[in-house]
Parts: sequence; structure tokens; C-alpha cells
Amino acid sequence: MLELKRHHDFQLFLSPEDQQVALTNPPSFNWPQPASELLYNLELELVDTQQVWEWKGVRSPLQLSFKLEIGHYRWRVSNESNETSQWFVFVIDESVPDYLAPTASELFNSCAERTQFMMYFDEDIELIKEASAAVYPKLKATASLAVDVDDISYPDHYKRGKEAGKRTAITNVREWIDRDLMTLSLLYKIWQEEESGQQAVELLLSFAQWSPEGPATLVRPLTWGDEVGLSLSRNLFLAYHWLSPLMTEPEKSFIRPMLIRIAYQMEERLEGDQFLQFPGHSHTSRLPGYLGVAALVLHKEFERDVCERWLNYSLTVYRGIFPFYGGSDGSWAEGPFYSSSYSKWHHAFFLSVERLTDFSFYEHPFYKNYCDFAMDFVATDQKIHPFGDGFWCQRESVEWPGFFAQNPLRIYAQRFGGEQAVATSDKLESEINHYALHLLDVIPTIKQLAFINNSDIKQKNPRANAGYFYGYAGFGIAKYQQVNLSFRASPFGNSSHRHADQGNLALIDNGVGVLTPTGSYGYCFGSDHHSQWTQKTLAHNLPLIGGEGQISDDENATASVVFQEEGEGWYCCQVELANAYHETESFTRTYVFIEGHGVVIWDDIKLHQANTLQWRLHSHLDTKAVSDVVQLSSNTSPELQYQCALVSDNKVPVTLEFGYQEEIPVSGGIKSDATTDIYHLQWDFCAAKAHSVVVNCLKKPLNVSFNGTGELNITLEKAQLVITKKTANVI
Repeated sequence: MLELKRHHDFQLFLSPEDQQVALTNPPSFNWPQPASELLYNLELELVDTQQVWEWKGVRSPLQLSFKLEIGHYRWRVSNESNETSQWFVFVIDESVPDYLAPTASELFNSCAERTQFMMYFDEDIELIKEASAAVYPKLKATASLAVDVDDISYPDHYKRGKEAGKRTAITNVREWIDRDLMTLSLLYKIWQEEESGQQAVELLLSFAQWSPEGPATLVRPLTWGDEVGLSLSRNLFLAYHWLSPLMTEPEKSFIRPMLIRIAYQMEERLEGDQFLQFPGHSHTSRLPGYLGVAALVLHKEFERDVCERWLNYSLTVYRGIFPFYGGSDGSWAEGPFYSSSYSKWHHAFFLSVERLTDFSFYEHPFYKNYCDFAMDFVATDQKIHPFGDGFWCQRESVEWPGFFAQNPLRIYAQRFGGEQAVATSDKLESEINHYALHLLDVIPTIKQLAFINNSDIKQKNPRANAGYFYGYAGFGIAKYQQVNLSFRASPFGNSSHRHADQGNLALIDNGVGVLTPTGSYGYCFGSDHHSQWTQKTLAHNLPLIGGEGQISDDENATASVVFQEEGEGWYCCQVELANAYHETESFTRTYVFIEGHGVVIWDDIKLHQANTLQWRLHSHLDTKAVSDVVQLSSNTSPELQYQCALVSDNKVPVTLEFGYQEEIPVSGGIKSDATTDIYHLQWDFCAAKAHSVVVNCLKKPLNVSFNGTGELNITLEKAQLVITKKTANVI
């Protein structure tokens, strides 16, 4: 039998999944191939009528040109060696959104009678201008920050002795291109400010003098990084389109070759990364939307067949490969920080397609449900946003301005959120004085205005349960008033911007990390602090086994939920972490979150051979050990007083450390949002084949006992909570 198995953490998952309702109609048939050039045969059967379709010599993804009727289906693939996979069963029902996207040719035809067709039509402008009155002064404030064109210089971190300038170059291009160029272009496009437009043209002509190679390239080996090229590819095409009425033909002829070269580079990068099979690379994954914009902008001025190839590539990606890290529940596997930008990079493409046709990519379940995840993990006023890289960053960031989006709910709240999401979006918007990085959703399109002006806001009932687990990304959260417990137990392994932290938890009280992940970029991706601390298990609220943390860079380093239960004033979830550690027979972690008290953590670990255990926690609070209790407190917030205690074996002393035992490099004078005021707690257990560790972290005392035979007892106000492996019961 042909086994369809992933062998890389960036690789496609099987879709449509077995025994599931399809995400879209038509679904995209995706399967992991060991080599992208291999050919397969695919069979599809409507089980109800035994109608059969067959495609020979195809590759993943296979996408249909027609919608499927409601019914039960099954599909399978076979390879050139006549090995056949199992049948995978899926359902198309009334809940599945229509998702038959237009073709490239249809999109080009819809532009035929227009000179301006990206995001806004000419007839939209007056209404949009009127609706954006509150945006205008903020754009003007942003424009006042614009750098003089004479102060712009090509990045020079390719020069000997200038290598550390990469981080500065990223900051510069995000300010010069993402912020300044697009601000001035919008002021011209929407408010017809010719002075702003001429400034934008000068900037655009200056960037067109840059070589699209070296530090500005998108093509591997990327010796100097690709963020410069990403800013160019994200913005130059739209600026060129919007500013074209102001430019002479010689000026356009000077800029156009650079745009064409960048578009070819995007295609080369995507093909070189075998992106249709391996869509998990976080930088390459920004490019399909930019390539779609490039194709639309250039199709009247360059070879139409090449532009059609580019646009069809983008349409293929968004019809069924993306969002790779985003699931139907709205969750994002690489964490809140990354979700806030990766839910935005595609806006210019999506909004242009939506304006040109009756089709909207936003009808995908991820985009419709992202508000829920964002409200839980992203659009909060916490000092940390677990988990993954950037968890320490803030919306008004000094470290990566704008990358943690100033308003992550924009677009989504008005379309799909309830009253609370809309109110939160409005609040975030009111706090913005000037814009950073993400400006392409600031001014609504005519179709977005229809959602904004809709007085019938969705009345979303508050979630009845205290706890919720986002299964796609593997993030759990439980809330009681101003305290929340979150944790990670993900089907995605530990690689890229995901740390070796399966089972990691955060306990946050009034925005402060009582128990928190630790570390930062240090302050550049890949520094020793980042790669050997932040991304490793020892930086998180997890144990080491024999001094070693979880497996890194492995698609099999996954975790899963065993069960979750809750009752009056308590929430319990149990996860299995054995796949994430070496030489581990089983590792069952239980979180018990009790309203008004805190959290109890129980780790039941069985090893293939005896080994030591280093059980670790980290806190933003001041920490000291008093007898067998660790006191966590805040000088500025008297209500933040917690105690940590080892319940399972109080004979093991705790070791406390403060800060980081290393010098954290700072690159290019860049500041960080991260704090070094961190306490680390560690309990050391002697070598054994089995370890059962119970630790509580409580602001009000509770009677917690563990009998050593696999039963955890917690005395609540009105009942006794008894927890074993796979069960939680109140007696």
C-alpha cells in the first residue's frame, strides 16, 4: 500500500482529511510527495451514486475546475509503481463554502476597461475618502516621518565590516518602503494629493536604481537575507500602479524592468523551494500574494502569458494550500506574533481579486474564524503573547515596529467578529498615532465598507466554557476573570519559529507573566541567545531529561490532547508529550486551572532507561525560596502574590537563578521589548525510569495531594476533584 507520509515539517498535510467535512468546495486535493516531480493517478468517487472521476499523471495539489454536489466522497492516489493509497472519505454539505476562484484569464478580462483596478476603482474614491476621515490625520502624521529621498541608500551589509548592518537594513526598508512609500502613495491615490504623489514617485525612482541582487535579492543562497527584497516585492508593484498617472513614459520604462526582475525572482524562489509541496517556509510563504499583485499590475505592460502563469500560481496557492499554518478554527501554528502579520501579507491580493470579481478568498474558514484566535491570543494587553518567536513583542514595538500588527483585527472584526471584536478593533485603532509596516488594510475598499457600515453586527455569544483548545495549531487557553492559562500541544513539530516547547504553559495574571516563556531574538534571529536559549526547552516551563530538552527541527516532535474537562470553577486538560522527547515511553502532562487560585501541574513520565529530571519554571515576578515554598511577588502590584510548591516530593530543594548567564548581543543599536528580569526555578530529581512530579502555583492556598499511585486530589470549596491519567472527576 502507498503510504502518504510527511517527511519534513514544512510539507503539505493530507487534504481533504479522512472522515472530515471538506474545508471548501471544491476541495484542493493535497498529499505529501517524497519528491515534487513525481506523478500520480487520482481517483475520486461520489459514494452515493458511485460516480467516478480519474486524473492520470498529476501532482499535488490537484484542484478542480467545478464544484462538487452535496454528498459523501472518497479519494485515493496511486503512484507509477502501481502502489495505491487507502481511500480517504470526506463530506460536502451545506456548511462548506463555495470556493471556485476565478482563473487568471478571467481576472485579466475584468481589468480590460480600466486603467486603475488594484483594490480601488476610480468610482470608489469619493465614498472611501469620506469614510476614511479619521485615517487621514494619521496618514499625514506618518508622512511627516518620511525620510528625504537624498537620505536613502542601498543596503551595504555586503561590505567587509558592515555585516552587522542586516538588522538596520531591515528597519530602514520597512520605514522607507512599507511605511513612507505606501503612505505617500495612499495620500495621492485616495486624497489626490499631488505633492505627496510626487514625493512617492521620487522614492519609487530611487528604489528602482537599486540592484535587485545581493542584499535586495529574493533568490537563494540569501547570504545577506531577503527582508529587503520582501519589502520591495510587497510594495513596489502597487505604488507603481497607483502612481502611474503622475509618471512619464520614460519614468515608467525605467521602473518596469526592475518590477519584472523582482517578479521573476519571486517565481524562481517559489519553484526553487518546491513551494507547492513545502509551503512552510515563513519568508517564502509571503511571496504568492505579492506575485499575484505583480501579475495583475504588469499584465497590460508585459508578456501576458508569463503574467498568467504567475497569477495562476498564486491562485493555486490560495485556493487550497494556504493558509498552511492556519486552520479552520482560526488558529495559527507559528503563534500570535506571527499570526498578526501572516494574516495580513495577502490583503492587497485578496482585496483586489474581491473588487474585480464576486469571489472572496476570505470565505475560507480560517479567515472567518481568525477573530476568535486573535481575541484569545493576539489582541490582548498582555506583556507576553505565548507561544513561538516574538512572544515578548508588543504592538507598539521598539524591536520590530509594526510586525506585531498595530491592529490585528482589521478586516476580520467587521466581517466576522462579534460586538466585542469590533469594539476591541476600534480601541486598537484609536490608540494608533501613526502607521507602521501594515498600511494596505488601513483604508477600506468599497466592499470592506459594506461590512463596516453594516449595523447588524454578528451577535456572538460569549464562549460558555472557560477553556478552549485550538486543535489545528495546538494552542489551549482557559480564562477566569483577568487570569488565563495557555499551553501548546501541537500537531506541528518543533522547527522554524516554533520552539522546542510542546506542553509549555503560561499563567498570566492581569497581563503579567506569573509563569512565562523566556528569551528573545537576542536581538537578531539566529544569535546564540536565540538559537541556544529561546528556541530550546530550557527557556520554557518544561522539564529537561538528563539535561536534554525536546527534539528540534523534526516534524514528528508533536503533542496531542488526551482529554479536557471542566466544571464549576475548574478546568483540566491532559496532553501527551512523548513524541517531543528522546527515549521517552510516555510523558503525560496534566494542567488543572482553578478559578481564584492558580494552576496545578502534574507530569507523569516513563523512560526507556533511568535518567535524571530537571523540572523548570520561569517567572516575571520577584522570586525567593522560603523553606519548601517559592514566593512570587510584585512590588508594583500587591495583588500578584503567588506561591509555588512541590507537592509530589518536598524533599527536593529548588534552585533559583536570575537573568541570563550570558551576554545578549544587540545589533545595530536595536532595542528590545523583552526583559532580562526573569527568574528561573529548577527542581533536580535523581535518575529513575519513572518520574511523577506535581507542582502548584497558587495565589490562594488549596489542599492538593498526590498519593504516588497515579491519583491527584484537589479539594475545592464544594467538592473533591480527583484526577487520574485520562480522567477528571468531581466527587
